[in-house]
Amino acid sequence: TKSRIKLPNMITDTEINKNIFKKLFLNKEDLTIFDVGTYDGNDSTEFSKIFPKSKIYAFEADQRSINLFKKVSSNVKNINLVETALSNIDGEITWYASNSETRKHYDFQEEWSASSSIKKPENHLNVFTDISFSMENKVKSIKLDTWMSQNPNINEIDIMWVDVNGGEREFLEGGLNTLNTKVKYLYIEFNSANNKSLYEGCPTKDEITQQLSNFEDLGVYNFMGNFGNILLKNKHEF
Repeated sequence: TKSRIKLPNMITDTEINKNIFKKLFLNKEDLTIFDVGTYDGNDSTEFSKIFPKSKIYAFEADQRSINLFKKVSSNVKNINLVETALSNIDGEITWYASNSETRKHYDFQEEWSASSSIKKPENHLNVFTDISFSMENKVKSIKLDTWMSQNPNINEIDIMWVDVNGGEREFLEGGLNTLNTKVKYLYIEFNSANNKSLYEGCPTKDEITQQLSNFEDLGVYNFMGNFGNILLKNKHEF
């Protein structure tokens, strides 16, 4: 649509500035935004400030992160917390829970859950030596396509913001129909690069883009050698 512009392709080691989406949605304020792997809800809160008329769905499976979210972000009225992982399974899924004594964001925080994943850690243990994975449990999971079929009132997703710590392949497999037909912009992390994977079997940037042939690569952000984030634009005009 006329509200979207093409950005120059780039690779940078800096975080993306979410205000970039103001340029991509010049004539729209009431966005629908999905924050997948929300942790404490900080990204959702930032989007809420940029687009106060938006409706935001924040997905989280780790109970420790859910508890943290409820303390930090539950008072933001346009954020809806959905307590589940999004993967390629409808049911329960194995969860590898992270912890760290040095990375707590809040004084009241008991454990570091931000690196938890449905995938076993691999090179993550060498890159982030202060983070451990000593607990394995089960969490609720649902496919994105299944969840969308249960919420037919959501016709379009303007921004899909995905941080699933190595579970990118499973997320994509469970949501390809939704991604291809309803998602305008996808910002997703990749955790494998230069023959090193932070989590077992996680996809590279190229593997993600190959799976998403309907999307155009707009740029790579926060590329730190072993991982980064890619911004993708759906080629289909909504």
